[in-house]
Amino acid sequence: MHFAVGVPNVRDYGEPRLLLELALRAEDAGWDGFFVWDHLVYHDRGDAVADPWISVAAVAAATKRVRLGVMVCALARRRPWKVAREVATLDCLANGRVIFGAALGSQGRRFESWVTSRSVV
Repeated sequence: MHFAVGVPNVRDYGEPRLLLELALRAEDAGWDGFFVWDHLVYHDRGDAVADPWISVAAVAAATKRVRLGVMVCALARRRPWKVAREVATLDCLANGRVIFGAALGSQGRRFESWVTSRSVV
C-alpha cells in the first residue's frame, strides 16, 4: 500500500514556495506521493491560487523519490494536446514519477466561471 499527501494549492496554500516546502517535508517523512489540486479560481476570485503544473514542476526538480501530480486534471478546461506535452515534459523532469489523472472536474460553477470569463485568443 502507498500513501500520498494531497494539498490544496489555494488560499493559505496558494504560495508556490510553501507547496515546495511541504513536498520536501513529505518526502523526508517517507510519504510516497505529493499531489496538488487543479483550480483556476477557488471560492472567491480574490483567493490565492498557485498554478498546479508550475508548482508540481518545482516539486519534481527539488525531490528525488516522491511520486507527484495534479489531482485530478480538469481536462475540459484545457487544451488536451498542450496538457499532454506538459505532462510528458514534467515526467521527464521527474524521472518517471508523475501520476496523471483526468476528469471533467467536480464543481460546475467553477467551470462555468472559467468559460464565461475566458477571452478568445
